[in-house]
Amino acid sequence: MSETNNQRYFDQHHAREKVCAKWLKDQSKTVHKPILFATLAGIINGVAVIAQAALLASILSTLIIDNSVIGWTEARSPSITLEVIGLQLVGLIAVFLLRSICIYAQQIAGFNAGAKVRTAIRRQLTDTFALNPAALKQQQSGALAAVSLEQVDALALYFSRYLPQQYIVGVSPFIMLAVVMPVNWLVGLILLITAPLIPLFMALIGMGAASAQRNQFLALTRMSGYFLDRLQGLATLKLFGQAEAELTAIHHSADDFREKTMSVLRIAFLSSAVLEFFSAVAVALVAVYVGLSLLGQIHFTFAPAVSFKIGLFVLLLAPEFFLPLRQLAIYYHDRAAALGAADAILTILEQPMSKNVGWVSDSVTQHHHDSPIIEFNKVSKSYEQRQVLADINLQIHQGEKIALVGGSGAGKTTLLNLLLGFESVTEGNLWLNGQALNRENATKIMAYVGQNAYIFYGSIADNIALANANATAEQINAAAHAAGVSAFSNQLPQGLQTLVGERGYGLSGGQVQRIAVARAFLKNAEIIVLDEPTANLDKVTKTQLLAMIAQLFNDKTVIISSHDDEVIQGMDRKIILQHGRLVS
Repeated sequence: MSETNNQRYFDQHHAREKVCAKWLKDQSKTVHKPILFATLAGIINGVAVIAQAALLASILSTLIIDNSVIGWTEARSPSITLEVIGLQLVGLIAVFLLRSICIYAQQIAGFNAGAKVRTAIRRQLTDTFALNPAALKQQQSGALAAVSLEQVDALALYFSRYLPQQYIVGVSPFIMLAVVMPVNWLVGLILLITAPLIPLFMALIGMGAASAQRNQFLALTRMSGYFLDRLQGLATLKLFGQAEAELTAIHHSADDFREKTMSVLRIAFLSSAVLEFFSAVAVALVAVYVGLSLLGQIHFTFAPAVSFKIGLFVLLLAPEFFLPLRQLAIYYHDRAAALGAADAILTILEQPMSKNVGWVSDSVTQHHHDSPIIEFNKVSKSYEQRQVLADINLQIHQGEKIALVGGSGAGKTTLLNLLLGFESVTEGNLWLNGQALNRENATKIMAYVGQNAYIFYGSIADNIALANANATAEQINAAAHAAGVSAFSNQLPQGLQTLVGERGYGLSGGQVQRIAVARAFLKNAEIIVLDEPTANLDKVTKTQLLAMIAQLFNDKTVIISSHDDEVIQGMDRKIILQHGRLVS
């Protein structure tokens, strides 16, 4: 999606931004305690600011105005004055300490709220990736990584700074106004009139900031996905002589991200200058009024007299009155960033999951031999406007050996994804042992061997035990022997404990497939699903693998998706798909 289309989408779908804001609000419920603690610390700090201004005004008034306290008529002796000032200095030091503790507590509580939210959202994303691997394949892994890292991190400041400050602004300025109004209501009126200008311009500038922030996130996601995609295919690019051209394209993508980032920073700096201007004007008005009143150059009959102590107090308090509002204006960019990040995160979290997900009782594995173990009833599957499967009616009984056949684009992969619970049907019903098929019950009684089985960094034994974490060494050895893994592992220095690299680095394709078959055998599942198990294997290795599969899974229900005639001929039944429809 381009920046123009991205902005047009948000302009036409204001509801989307409301959805993002509501989702952020829902996430805040999980961290309401640290946010409340940070807010309380900020409010106490605001009250301490009032006490600080009052003590400073009193001390300076006592020292400067001939040992007399403004508002008192009697003179004090030097000893009494020093005693009063000493007590006030002790109080001032106590206020400084209290403010330091409050600022520290506010920062710690805010950080804890942000960290907790990041952990929770990353867990949601991880669960989504685990429950919906088919949808995961349709997106760039680099873009997903950017969402999981940078964009989740962008949410932290919203919860650690913006939300607490939003609540603080709703309380602290009103407490200050309540203190200033009885002292000098005209100064309080100046503050009351000028204060709304800051949130008004903050909202206006924030609209542009939100748009720029969304474009920045879009550029970052696109750059991350593009870079990782080209990095993974670097060998192919070099073989075709396109490495330099792609390097130039990556440079343009990075430069585009730089421009988007600078746009965000430009708005942030300009908005800060504008907001500082309005707060400075308001403070200047108070300063001019107090200064001219003390010099006797101005006097309103309807306004109270301004003494040195009162004038100094309101002058010290005026900048502090606008400080929470200015901070909220700065943190408003955190809100814009969070909304942009929330949209990208929700795009992943809102991926459709398998329907009827729930707990599966032990009775799910109980069935009758004359009843189908798997049943497709008028099943259709569509991706937006594109229909991939249409009106599939199919029954598979226990112990059957099924070959799933069809050309590229016929819908075999989609049918397997439905069968494994990776995706949900658009129309119709899919039953497993008489119950609605979902990811949980499919996982319980199915084992899957993919065309490119993934081998993790670790020992061969660890990779086999992935199917059953509680398997004993004897069970792992038995599975390795049955699947022919021992035939090559015995030649290795440490046998099954030999370490292999990521994606099976150091192993041949046939060896990787044997480890995958050993996993499936160790799981002892009722249904074995294989996707092109003999692809990219030589004839000898293929023949050995097929014989091993026939022997190991003789009493299991086996479903194999394949183009290989030798594989198809060895099955009991052939199911043919053409253009998403079942033809036999």
